[in-house]
Amino acid sequence: MKNLSKAPWVTGSVALVGNASSLRSSTFGPEIDSHDCVIRINQGAFVPLDTRSTGVRTDVLFMTLPGYAWDKAWMYGRGRLKASMVVAMSPKDRTFLGIDMAKLIPCYPVQWHKELSVTLDGRPSTGAMAVDLLRHTVEDIASVHLYGFDFWTTPTTYTGTSKPSPHNPAAEQQWVRQVLPPANIHGVSGGEG
Repeated sequence: MKNLSKAPWVTGSVALVGNASSLRSSTFGPEIDSHDCVIRINQGAFVPLDTRSTGVRTDVLFMTLPGYAWDKAWMYGRGRLKASMVVAMSPKDRTFLGIDMAKLIPCYPVQWHKELSVTLDGRPSTGAMAVDLLRHTVEDIASVHLYGFDFWTTPTTYTGTSKPSPHNPAAEQQWVRQVLPPANIHGVSGGEG
């Protein structure tokens, strides 16, 4: 596994930006872009970004890469055009042309995925895995701020649908609220914003 301890989010403030379409009606853009590191998830980095609502920076991209080598190569290449670092979040099919991807690029550890699956009593979303990865690697969890996470109350920005299955939105929201300070969860009922 490539070392995550030297990742750009370890120190300083972090904006972890999810894909909830509710973010588009916010005014968090300048606040998101003011963080030391802006991390986006999956296809959310490829939709049109807005300075007022979503912010426009993407320093790191956490992506669940598809199962075929050509899909992985295409998605990884596309991600590298958008961000200086791409982290593969996929817990399965972690090979690329027969090579373990963890030897090539940073990857969310499979063991952490197993542990989070038990905690959530189900399959974690990429967003939950992202929070977990940051929980394990940042110097201070209070440096992490969440935007664009409404736990599937609105559709995603890139699919236009709100389909949480096979994930458990209630369990994920409860867990995230235990991990992060309430004031750092922006734009969700019960959080700031």
